[in-house]
Amino acid sequence: MNVDTPGRQLLFSTVRITNVLNSGIPTSGTGFLLFVDLAEEGRISPLLVTNKHVVANSSRLTAHFIRRKSDVDEPDLGQGVDVTLSPTDWIGHPDASVDVAVVPLASIFQQHGHLLFTRALPMSLLATEITSLYTDAIEEISFVGYPDGRHDPKHLTPIVRRGITATPLDLDLGGNPTFLVDGSVFGGSSGSPVFLFNEGAYRGPGGLHLGTRIALVGIIAQTWVRGDALPIEVAAPHVKIAKELNLGVAFNSRAIKQTVEVFAAVAGLELRIAPAENPVAIDPTNETSTPLT
Repeated sequence: MNVDTPGRQLLFSTVRITNVLNSGIPTSGTGFLLFVDLAEEGRISPLLVTNKHVVANSSRLTAHFIRRKSDVDEPDLGQGVDVTLSPTDWIGHPDASVDVAVVPLASIFQQHGHLLFTRALPMSLLATEITSLYTDAIEEISFVGYPDGRHDPKHLTPIVRRGITATPLDLDLGGNPTFLVDGSVFGGSSGSPVFLFNEGAYRGPGGLHLGTRIALVGIIAQTWVRGDALPIEVAAPHVKIAKELNLGVAFNSRAIKQTVEVFAAVAGLELRIAPAENPVAIDPTNETSTPLT
């Protein structure tokens, strides 16, 4: 499979995460790869972005990658590589109510990178970094992940779903850095990246624009349930379908950026945001890039 289109690159930007809690209960969620450019020229740092509740209280934490073919830069579909993550190495957003976390992956790629087929997304893809981004009150969104821990059993690729924004992206839901998604959000969807992804044409100021629009606008964290005053987390196992309202809660791109900035401060790194005009996905192993538009 030649991973040469924006859609295919998004497909390989996610990994399935399994967490055996300290209580012995197994859960699953999603994470996606983000690379940050560092002020020191030529240096990047790969991160796994997910939710705090996906990685917290862990006795055993595992990221499930798709294997890279040994002779060509392509995924060896159906062949997986399970990488053990440190249960304590993740860094969360400083606000306890903001359910976003990052796991540094530099050492993982130094040790296992030759085995892993991935595409890391640039920080410049965050909606916060795209100054020309226009969003309407209702937008079609795409999110990629592993609902109920499921994936294509033959190829190990994730599940792509679509929905619409149920609240405007530029209005913080309840004063929190969140928005609602009208789409099926099940256990295991936690940590799924949420994109504006339009190919061919998209709405903009003044009408329809030709071309491709892609922006990382948030991360799935919770689902709303009938009879509950608050959303509930969606790391599998999850509530029964009969109780779900088909509404998901996503933390916005600002919350993701703030969490990355905390990581950089803790690690003593200085970030450099690349221009947003021509975003590229990066292979974290050999640092080759592929255009996303």
